[in-house]
Amino acid sequence: MDILKIALGGIVAALVYSLIKQIKPELAPLTAIGAACVIFVALSEKLLDATGKLEEMLVLAGLEKENISVLVKSLGICIVTQTASDICKENSASSVATAVELAGRIGMLMLSLPMIETVARIAIGLING
Repeated sequence: MDILKIALGGIVAALVYSLIKQIKPELAPLTAIGAACVIFVALSEKLLDATGKLEEMLVLAGLEKENISVLVKSLGICIVTQTASDICKENSASSVATAVELAGRIGMLMLSLPMIETVARIAIGLING
């Protein structure tokens, strides 16, 4: 039931954020960032366990380990980018949030380029016979 603890911690952090925002608005973003870091640390062990199980299942299915690595890294990029973007938007920094989202998209593209190249080579091989 770790998710219940994390959800409860998130609710408490949101309440503390609201209180701090009324008293000292300049410290409120630090509360949100600190809460996000604590949640990420709490989830890191679970994510490692899930990654190990996923790798086992995909190896049994006959998929290459590089593809699994790309999928897991992509998931990490998505989570970090979305969280950072949300924190920026919440603090009225929408242009920074847009830049963070763009950086995440470029990171995903760079990460997937080797897979795209492999698919292109397979397609060319099939077309050429």
